[in-house]
Amino acid sequence: MGIKTAEFMRRAGAAVLLVLVVAWLVAPIARAYQLVAGHSSDPLAPRDLVVEEVRFKTGADNALTEAGVELAGWTIHSVHGAPAVVLVHGFKSSRQEMLPWARFIHDAGYNVLLFDTRGCGRSGGTTVGLGATEPRDISLAVEAARDQFGTTKVAVLGISLGAGAAILSAADDPRVSAVIADSAWTDQDLQLSRLSFLPLGAVRVPLPPYGIAAVNAMVSADVAKARPLDAIARISPRPILLIHSADDDNATTPVEGARALFAAAGEPKELWVAPRGGHVGAINAFPDEYRARVLAFLSGALR
Repeated sequence: MGIKTAEFMRRAGAAVLLVLVVAWLVAPIARAYQLVAGHSSDPLAPRDLVVEEVRFKTGADNALTEAGVELAGWTIHSVHGAPAVVLVHGFKSSRQEMLPWARFIHDAGYNVLLFDTRGCGRSGGTTVGLGATEPRDISLAVEAARDQFGTTKVAVLGISLGAGAAILSAADDPRVSAVIADSAWTDQDLQLSRLSFLPLGAVRVPLPPYGIAAVNAMVSADVAKARPLDAIARISPRPILLIHSADDDNATTPVEGARALFAAAGEPKELWVAPRGGHVGAINAFPDEYRARVLAFLSGALR
């Protein structure tokens, strides 16, 4: 091998090594952004429901954030002064996901507000909060429901990410009259732990330890402190209904988590574990029983 060829190979190897090192250093930040990046969409209004657009604005989360973001939603009116239900969608989804719930709850005579949490649907914001910021959005939606419908009786029904966020919101907001949490999570420990390595086939490449700090900086909150399991007891004496499928295969929402949440909750509380359905799938696997259980709970909690 000639001197020039050897020198070229040396420089090429050094360049490749430099690229690999830089990629390794940047990987935690890239993975953090991928996890919390917002998902804007254009929810389609249903043809079978009369919806009205509603918008409300958040306050600043802290001194370093902007004045607030505008949240977008729909109201579905029943009778002014009748109880209301706020519906909260799952991870990187939108209010459109909650239309199956809106239909049967509205048919039962309740006012309904469904909205896009920050970073989703038509709402402002560039990131989702993994449950660290969504509870504040839910509290604002509850306030909007009270104003729009003229009622102090407002329940919150959330699914998946929205289920845990509903628990956290109710724990700190006494204006939430009752909670229905479908396929809730207990904490974000698993999600955050995945930021510490890069899966390459069967190999896990360790990454620099600032992925969690990057997530917290992007969402302007400490995600590790978003722990429904630690907060759920504070909802009592307001009622809570937990719904889960026995075969939920989502790694962040195993059925054991629902049982732990139920054990930690104060009275009054209910837990329904559907025999099957998968993640947020009990409503499809057992539609009649699902609706009957939800409406019976709402009747007792809000009437």
